[in-house]
Amino acid sequence: MNSTLFSLAFSSIIGSTASTVVVPAMDQAEWQVSGNQFQCRMQQQLGSMATLSFRQEPAKPLELLLDMESKHLQLQDVQGRLIPADWQPGQLAPAVQLSAAEISQSQARFVELVPVALQQLQQGYWLEIWLDLPGQELSLRVPNLKSAAALTEFQHCTASLLPMSWQQARDYQLSYVPGERQPNAAGLEHLQLLARYIKEDKAVRKVLIDGHSDDAGTSLANRLVSEERADEVAARLIEWGVPKKQLEIRAHGNRYPLARNQSNNRVILRLIRSAG
Repeated sequence: MNSTLFSLAFSSIIGSTASTVVVPAMDQAEWQVSGNQFQCRMQQQLGSMATLSFRQEPAKPLELLLDMESKHLQLQDVQGRLIPADWQPGQLAPAVQLSAAEISQSQARFVELVPVALQQLQQGYWLEIWLDLPGQELSLRVPNLKSAAALTEFQHCTASLLPMSWQQARDYQLSYVPGERQPNAAGLEHLQLLARYIKEDKAVRKVLIDGHSDDAGTSLANRLVSEERADEVAARLIEWGVPKKQLEIRAHGNRYPLARNQSNNRVILRLIRSAG
């Protein structure tokens, strides 16, 4: 087979539109893995037509993305399935049907059953993606050749992802019962994950820790409660490896109350990143 993408029209007719099978050259059918602690990607270039990528980000579901190289194409519907390898035509493939969760003009995003599809790639199955375009239907056949090393590398990458995304890390509020100074179990669990995030994200330059209290006592007593809460949170972060110099602690007492019927017993954490 030559190194160019080829198309093979077949006799199946859907409605009045002929379908076309598109297969990339076998010598170019290879999964490539890239990533860091913020994102892992395993992708294959489907000739000059498209790129198919498995993408995993912190605290998000595994995604399958189809990006068309031609931006003037208008994707109307995109479906996928597992198929046997070309040299095993008689083998029965698992009945896994993928439907795009989101479709833009030149990209389709799959979420449901994507982990199952990835697992089946380890068994040697291929993928087939159906594209519904204006006046045309295409079937992109995705070879899965010598993928063991790429799949292992992708798994290692996903195992090293941060425990949360930036959106989850940048703002967090711990709630307290009146008079309590210690974070509850859920708060402690989040703080431990947050400490790991702060250590790994080198763009984080400062962590603001703002303690608050209700107005049950005197102004001085309320301020002391809010200060003790903020100090305890800072101590936990330092214990789990966050440099003390990154922390800025502020105690507000009951000066910034929440809306009526909302408890002001809280500590707010905000992460500040360097510009760029």
